[in-house]
Amino acid sequence: MEAKERTDVIGQKRKQASADALDEDWWLQSNPNDGGDNDLQNAGQIDAKIIVGNDDNKTTKISTEIIARKTKKLKKKHSNNNNTADDASIEEKFSHALIKAARLTPIEAEDYKLSGLNFLEEPTLPTGNADSLSIYLKTAIPRWRNEVKKYKGKGGSPMLLIITSSAVRAININKTSSDFKAKCHAITLFAKHYKVHQHVEMLRKKIHFAVATPNRVCKLVTEGALHFDKLKYVILDWNFRDAKERRLLDIDEIKEDVAQLLTKYFIPLAKQGKVKIGLF
Repeated sequence: MEAKERTDVIGQKRKQASADALDEDWWLQSNPNDGGDNDLQNAGQIDAKIIVGNDDNKTTKISTEIIARKTKKLKKKHSNNNNTADDASIEEKFSHALIKAARLTPIEAEDYKLSGLNFLEEPTLPTGNADSLSIYLKTAIPRWRNEVKKYKGKGGSPMLLIITSSAVRAININKTSSDFKAKCHAITLFAKHYKVHQHVEMLRKKIHFAVATPNRVCKLVTEGALHFDKLKYVILDWNFRDAKERRLLDIDEIKEDVAQLLTKYFIPLAKQGKVKIGLF
C-alpha cells in the first residue's frame, strides 16, 4: 500500500515538472491555425490542458496564475506592436498605407517613396476631429492669406485640396475650416446633390480651396474641369474614421481612387517640389 502511494506521489511530481519545464513563451509561439488577434480575445477564457507524456493521455490543467501571466505577456506584445506603428515617421505611415491600398510590389513602392520634406508638419495630436482642422491648417500653412492675395490662377485650379471619404464629412470640413479660409473662394465636390456637369460649371470660376471625395475628383480631372497647375497643398483626411471604424485608405469603395490620385498626380507633384502633402 505504501509503495503504491509513493508511486502516485512520484507520478504527480513528474507531471508538475513537465508542465513547469515548458518554455515561458510556449503559448505565444505562432501557429498556422491560430487566429492572430483572437489569441488576445480568448486568452482570459482558456481552460488549457497539456499532454505530459508520450505513453499515456493523462493531462493536467495549467494554474490560473500561469494563465494570468501569459495573458499579461500577450497583451504587452500587442501593445508594443501598436506603439511601433504609432511611432513611425509620417513618410513611413504614408508609404505603408499606400502600398497596402494600391497593392504595390516592393519595386513599385520605391517609385512612390517620399521623404519627410514632402509633407506638411504633422499635428502634435492628430485626431481627425474636424473642429481642430482650422488650427492644424493655420499651423501647417501659416502664410495662407498672403498666398490667396497673390493667386493668379484661372478657374478650376485650387491651391489647396482636401480629400475626404464622404459628402457629409466634406460639408463638415468645409464648415469647420471657415476660420482658416477667411475670404477665399471655396468649393465642395462630391456626388451627393450635384451632377458632374454642375460641378464643371462651378469650376469655371476662380477657386482657392476645395474639399472633395476621391471619385468626384477623378471624374472632374477626366472632364478637364479640375486642374492641378496651381495646387500647392493636398490634405488627406487621414485620421478620421467612419461608422465602421475605417480610415480613408481602408474603405474599399474609394481606396482605389485615392491611390490613383496619389500615384498619378500628387506624389509626382510632391517629388517635383510643387506640392506638400498633409495627413490630418
